[in-house]
Amino acid sequence: MKKFITLAAAAAMTLAMTTTAFADWQQDSTGGWKYMTSKNTWLTSQYTEDGYWVDVNGYWDGNASIGTKQADGSYQEQADPLSGLQILGTRIFKVTDAVLNDAKSDYTATVDVYDTAFMTNDEIKGIKKGDTFELPGLGITVTAQNKATKSVIHTSSSGNTAEAASKNSAEKGGYRVRLADAEGNQYILSASRLRKTSADASTTETILRPVATGIVIDVPAWRDSNRVNGTSHYSSTKSMMENKKMFEAKLQGDTVVEINDVTYNYDTTTTPVFDEDAAHGHLYNLGEY
Repeated sequence: MKKFITLAAAAAMTLAMTTTAFADWQQDSTGGWKYMTSKNTWLTSQYTEDGYWVDVNGYWDGNASIGTKQADGSYQEQADPLSGLQILGTRIFKVTDAVLNDAKSDYTATVDVYDTAFMTNDEIKGIKKGDTFELPGLGITVTAQNKATKSVIHTSSSGNTAEAASKNSAEKGGYRVRLADAEGNQYILSASRLRKTSADASTTETILRPVATGIVIDVPAWRDSNRVNGTSHYSSTKSMMENKKMFEAKLQGDTVVEINDVTYNYDTTTTPVFDEDAAHGHLYNLGEY
C-alpha cells in the first residue's frame, strides 16, 4: 500500500517488499477485500505485506494490521509519526482534502489536528477568580469568573453520600472554571473539554484546540469506521473523507489502521450550525461570531 510522508515525520522508513509490484488491495463484486499478487491471484491464510490477515478464501478479516513485513519475515509495527504532538485529551482529525487513488483502495487525506483538551487538570485547579490568560491555540484572552471548583464525579444512588464524597475527594480530576472574554462570551473549562455557553447557559458549544495543520496521511478506503457510542448516527470512511468530516484514528507509520467516527460530525448541541466546514458548529472559527 502506498505510503505518504506526513509533515511531522522526521524520516522515512525503507520497507522491503517480497511480492511483485502488482501487489495491492482490490475489492471484488461481493464487497470483500483481497490482496492481489497478480491479475488473477491473491494471498490466502496469511498476513499481507502490510500486516493484515486474509482467510482461506483470501478475504481480509477486518482486524487491524500487526505491522509491516520486514526482510527477515518478521512484522514491525511502525510508531505513530504524530505521537510528538502535544495532545492533552483526545486527538481529533479534520479532513481538509481527500483524493482516492486510481485503484480506489486508499485516500490521500490532508488533515488538521485538534485536541479535545486545552489545559491539564492541575493547571485548571490553580486558576483563581480574576486571573486573566489566553486560551491555548485560540488567541482569546479570558478572565476567570470564579475560582476553579471540583465537579461532581461520583454520585450516590444508594444514599451513601459519605462514600461518594470520599471518592470525589480522592479523585485528581474534575476541576472546572467559568471564563469570560472581552466580547462577553462565556466559557466553561475542564480538563476534558472547553464549552462556550450563552449568558443564561441555555445553549452550549464544544470547542476544540487547534494543534497542527496540513498533515498528510493514507486512509484505506476498505477499512470500516467504528460507530459513535451513544448516538444513532454513523459516518462511513468514504463519507468522512469525501464530506471532509472529523474522526479519531490510530496510525502505523503514515497509514490509518483504525478509524473511529466522532460525535463532532453531528449537531449534538443546541447551538445552531454556523458553518459545515467548521466542524458543524463545534470548532472555533474567527469569522463565525
